[in-house]
Amino acid sequence: FFYYSLTLSGSAYSCQMFQSLDKGVTWDDPVSAYGGDKNWMTIDRTAGIGSGNIYCDWNITYSCCPGDFARSTDHGASYSSLVTMPSAPYWGTIAVGPDGEVYIGAASGSSFRCVKSTTAQDPAQTTTFDFSVPVSLGGPITYGGTPNPGGLLGQGWIDVDRSDGSRRGWVYMLCSVNSPGSDPADVMFVRSTDGGQTWSAPVRVNDDAPTTNAYQWFGTMSVAPNGRIDVIWNDTRHSGTGTISRVYYSFSHDGGFTWSANAALTPPFDSTIGWPQQNKIGDYYHMASDDVGANLAYAATINGEQDVWFLRIGDYD
Repeated sequence: FFYYSLTLSGSAYSCQMFQSLDKGVTWDDPVSAYGGDKNWMTIDRTAGIGSGNIYCDWNITYSCCPGDFARSTDHGASYSSLVTMPSAPYWGTIAVGPDGEVYIGAASGSSFRCVKSTTAQDPAQTTTFDFSVPVSLGGPITYGGTPNPGGLLGQGWIDVDRSDGSRRGWVYMLCSVNSPGSDPADVMFVRSTDGGQTWSAPVRVNDDAPTTNAYQWFGTMSVAPNGRIDVIWNDTRHSGTGTISRVYYSFSHDGGFTWSANAALTPPFDSTIGWPQQNKIGDYYHMASDDVGANLAYAATINGEQDVWFLRIGDYD
C-alpha cells in the first residue's frame, strides 16, 4: 500500500509517502514526495515501461515546491523529476491510460484543463507534456455554497477506458459545476475519443428537473476495467434545503452517451453537523470500480457526527 499524506509546517504545504509491504499492518518511514494542498496520486498498473511508477500532483499555489507534478520510477523509494504542468491546473486528479500515458484533469480559472504526458512513463526521460487543452464542463468548479461553505463542492475527475472494447483509450472528465440556470450545482460529464485532444459537449448526469434548485455536489467518477462508468454525488433534490443530502448513483455502459436513472444510496444526512475548525465536511470523495460494482469512500453525518464511510455499490452484470 502507498499512503500520500499532506503535512503543514508553518505556512508551507508538503507531502510524504508511506509504504506498507504487509497489507497495512506496518508502515515504513516516510519518504519526502514534494507536494502541496489537494495532493493526488495514482500508480501505473499497465504492463509497459512505466509499470509501478507513482505519479503525484497538487495545487502549486499552496506548496513548498516550485512545481506541481512529480513521479517515482523506483517503486516509491524516491521522488524526482519535479516539473510544472502547463497552465498550472489545480483541484484535480490523475489517470493512467492503457498505453501508460498520464492524464491530469483539473480546474483552471473558470474552466478546466486536460494535461497529457507520454514521456512520464519512461524512467530514462525527463517528464514533458504533450499538450494542455481547455475543456468546458458547462460551468466553473464551485467553492463554498450552502452544503459546504468552507470548502469545495467537488473536484475535477479524469479517468480512461482501459477495456479491450471499442472505446479503449477514451478519456472522460467530470465535475460538480455551477452550470447556467437555477441549479447551484450540477454533475457534468465530457468525453474525448482522440486521447484528450478534443472534447464533447458537456452532459448533465443528474436527472432531476433543471428547476429543482438542488445541489448535486462532490461529483465523483471511476471507470471499471470493462469500461462501465460509475458516478456518485451528494444530492439535495428531496430535502428542499441545501444542507440535507443523500448520496446518489448513476452508471453508463456506452461511454457516457446515456445514463441510468439516478438512484439514492444512503439515508439523508446534514452536512453541517460536526464542523470542526472549518465549516465544511471535506472537499471530495473517492471511488474505485471493478467489473461488477464500485467501492466508495465518503463522508457523512448519518451517526450525528462527521464519519468516513465505506459503501459497496453493485453488483452489476
